[in-house]
Amino acid sequence: MHALHEAIDNLSLTYHLGNTPLGVIVWGSDRTVRYCSPKAAEIFGWDADEAVSKKLELEHFVHSDDREMVDGALEEIIGGARVRNHVSNRNLTSSGRVIHCQWYNSALRNEQGAVESLLSLVLDVTAEKETEQELKRSQQELFLIYNSAIDPMWLISIEEGMRFVFRSINHSFTAVTGLAPAQVIGRTIEEVLPPGSHALVREKYRLAISTGAIVDYIEEALHPAGIKYGEIRVIPVRDEDGSISRLVGIANDITDKVLLQSRLDAERETRNRQITSAVIRSQETERARVGRELHDNVNQVLTTVKLYVELCADGQAEPSEILRKCSRLLHESINEIRVLSKELSAPTLGNISFYESLTDLVESINQTRKVEAVIRFAMPGCETMDPELHLTLYRIVQEQLTNVLKYAHAQQVSIDLRTDGGILMLQISDDGIGFEPGSRPAGIGITNMRSRVELLNGYFSIDSAIGKGTRLVAHFPVLLERGCCKPTAQQ
Repeated sequence: MHALHEAIDNLSLTYHLGNTPLGVIVWGSDRTVRYCSPKAAEIFGWDADEAVSKKLELEHFVHSDDREMVDGALEEIIGGARVRNHVSNRNLTSSGRVIHCQWYNSALRNEQGAVESLLSLVLDVTAEKETEQELKRSQQELFLIYNSAIDPMWLISIEEGMRFVFRSINHSFTAVTGLAPAQVIGRTIEEVLPPGSHALVREKYRLAISTGAIVDYIEEALHPAGIKYGEIRVIPVRDEDGSISRLVGIANDITDKVLLQSRLDAERETRNRQITSAVIRSQETERARVGRELHDNVNQVLTTVKLYVELCADGQAEPSEILRKCSRLLHESINEIRVLSKELSAPTLGNISFYESLTDLVESINQTRKVEAVIRFAMPGCETMDPELHLTLYRIVQEQLTNVLKYAHAQQVSIDLRTDGGILMLQISDDGIGFEPGSRPAGIGITNMRSRVELLNGYFSIDSAIGKGTRLVAHFPVLLERGCCKPTAQQ
């Protein structure tokens, strides 16, 4: 009966050994295999029966870099230094493939303490090891990307009581803020960020947690590196159970952009004040000129007409002769007023094209017989013009022709208008006496012309030299839209 029970136990043990994921090898102290389970044979690519009675040579069985360690572990057991041990090493299969194994070794000794046999349980962990190594490589790559990013990045853990604690920061975070990792990692946002940012940051972090969505906002903060402006993005990170336990922060440093915009706004404000001042001065100058014209010309003529009428009324003069003189003087006054009105009024843009308005302006200059003006157009496809651009061109041509009449002592002046590659180019050249640029401050007229051009994002210049005339150049970025010439951008 005892033999039967022993046979049954052996059968049970054999069954269990055949189904365990552990390979079982029993060998003698001389490293000769006495038993090899099917799983052990499968792990190493052996024939289980052929493996029995063979001596395992480490050079055919263990990776060369691990042989010294394995040999030492076996000697610990055989020599009696240890009863059992656990070893992780690389082994070689019968085909030479490298695998990773965990060995659990123990020794069976007789009454005299000599080793009768060694029992080794071996587990093939190659798949787990490769997964672990791949995960490690992925983590290293992610860490490299994290620290190579040009934008500051950080990881926040959400602790009990809705406390937000920094768990990591990248190199850019330190470069931008001036805060070293030791000053940040493991600390709450209240310990790291300036007080003025606490309420805003807490609000945005809580919003990301409550909605489970990405939250974007702009933050201004004072750091050791100075005041910084950032476009912040907060990304909630979920655990396997779906709960949000961490937040990833990314900042786009827009400090330079904000400061540049502030400078541009300040410069634009200064320029607008200068333009407004120039316009007011120009208006006052024009009012004074009109007042003088009315006083010196029209007023004098009308006063004369009044005297003639009074003479007729008193019977002191021949009415027919006086009336002819009055008619002539009134006609002169009407012409004077018409000229003043034309100078002051903008072209009637709704009723006259820019070709006609500029041509009419040039003809009025030619009627003075003081200078010969010529205008040339080379603007294919430009049938009509944006009203603001039309008025700007008209006023510049009008102002410069007035300057030519007053100061240039020129015989000829040419006005050229053409388009080329999205640029409308105006050039006004005369053969007058010229002047030395920089010899005197720019007058109101030149300032106004420059301001008009710059308001349409254009380019303006005046070149001159004594005895060589003057050339005015203005360029405007434009586009043609259904035959209409329009400025592409306005400030």
